[in-house]
Amino acid sequence: MKYIYLSIIIVLLFSCSQSDQKLIGPYLGQNLPGNSPELFAPGIVNDGIATRDITFTPDGKEIYFGKNIGTSTFSTILFCKETEEGWTQAEVVPFAQNPEFIFIEPFVSPDGERLFFVTNKGNEFTATNRFVTDIWVAERENNFWGEPYKLDSTINSADSEFFPTVAENGNLYFARENAETREGFIYKSEFQNGKSQKPEKLPVEVNAGLARFNATIAKDESFIIIPTFGMPDSYGATDYYISFFDKGKGWSNPLNLGEKINTPGGNEYSASFSPDGKYFFFMSTRSEPSMKEKLTLDNLVKMHNTPENGNSNIYWVKAGFIADLKEKATFTENE
Repeated sequence: MKYIYLSIIIVLLFSCSQSDQKLIGPYLGQNLPGNSPELFAPGIVNDGIATRDITFTPDGKEIYFGKNIGTSTFSTILFCKETEEGWTQAEVVPFAQNPEFIFIEPFVSPDGERLFFVTNKGNEFTATNRFVTDIWVAERENNFWGEPYKLDSTINSADSEFFPTVAENGNLYFARENAETREGFIYKSEFQNGKSQKPEKLPVEVNAGLARFNATIAKDESFIIIPTFGMPDSYGATDYYISFFDKGKGWSNPLNLGEKINTPGGNEYSASFSPDGKYFFFMSTRSEPSMKEKLTLDNLVKMHNTPENGNSNIYWVKAGFIADLKEKATFTENE
């Protein structure tokens, strides 16, 4: 039965997001955004289906992003490639086509040689009927990706691991959620002598608030973006915060990214950057669905197949505001 559902998902993806028009140029041929967030690639990446988690190869010629249906019952990773004829139509990556498992949170390493992602593949449901997820990786092979494999017990544990991001030096940052308490924290694993080391939980400046998720590290580790819930200056629900790193002072106190990024009624919990760092991409459910026409089946279907219908979307904006926030960074004095 789930294979039937997968066929339905694929039909929806292609019917909602594909067109006969060739897309030419960087970023799927989209006009570059300014200092205010804009919906990224409407009708192509954002098509009405819940969309989050976007990442790029260093040359920008491959884009990977996530789709989910049924409150993530069915979740998978899609990709587009730029060719001499233009961008290919979006399709599910080969290793993420099994509907028995979820495949989420792709991240291409800064050197373009590894594609990290998260899946519950191979894991049994826990006693509380919750799946456990692990971090997997596929390595570059024959101009695409080889067979993916699960990272070893240095990184993956009996708890769930989420949202891997990697710095230029190979250091791995990820979230881990306790299976019993469901508390999540951000961890860092240093990459030394070709191996990931035992992860360390990052300090309270990063693990702030009542809950925190899906942190994104800068390539040079100069800052980290943390979706955080329960902060006193939150605009509502989960907001994006930033903490800057100073070798002498450590991590700065978390700063809210501001009202252009965070919204009172939306959830924001999946961010990334363009390969050159000039553009900030983020997931948000900021748009409340609205319909001025009367409710008919045709209008409902139209809304369902249109971005900003209440499901999550991916937005992008110039990343220059990061430098402005750095000027406001404060550090707690070490005792």
